[in-house]
Amino acid sequence: MTDVESKFDVESKIDDEAIAEPTPELIATHYLSSVDELVEHLRAAAQLDLGVRVSSYLVADEDSGGFAARWELELLTSSPVHSEDEAE
Repeated sequence: MTDVESKFDVESKIDDEAIAEPTPELIATHYLSSVDELVEHLRAAAQLDLGVRVSSYLVADEDSGGFAARWELELLTSSPVHSEDEAE
């Protein structure tokens, strides 16, 4: 690699970092057991202009022998930004 190629490579990395959105920081994680709780938390986060990341999972329900849905909600300092490349 020549000095010229190396210089352009470093400059392009600096430009990419300068343009990139800052990564939102995690404030808190909440584990919720109902959709109503989830909606309440989402509305509160929207009013406070906080970002959220939500994931769902199933847990074994010992009483019925089936599964129950649960949600993990992460409150973030700002909304996470997804590029189209990440979605694919």
